[in-house]
Amino acid sequence: MRIYTIHRRSRGILEEPEIRAVKEGFCWPALFFGPFWAVWRGDWAVAAALLVVIAAAVLPGALWLSLPLLLLAASAIGFEGNDLARWSLRRRGFAGAVLVAGRNAADAEARFLARAAT
Repeated sequence: MRIYTIHRRSRGILEEPEIRAVKEGFCWPALFFGPFWAVWRGDWAVAAALLVVIAAAVLPGALWLSLPLLLLAASAIGFEGNDLARWSLRRRGFAGAVLVAGRNAADAEARFLARAAT
């Protein structure tokens, strides 16, 4: 089982709240796909910041220096990817961070809703 943080945004009195689950730990898609991963999640500010980080790693011009810097930047993005996703959710009005265990994000959301209903 994996650990997820559940973020919730209330829309209105009669509407169901919107719930998102973000995995704790290393983010493999962020490592390999970086800015494309952020765009897929709808995190435009994060995608722009990742493009700046990657451009800064490539700018030195010398391949022997750019490649290690690019690998370092990609690994940092992998380690911080899920934290960046949580930051983006907070920025969009999602509140709270409840820890829930689940096999995947949908299972964690279902467990959260079952626990909240009791």
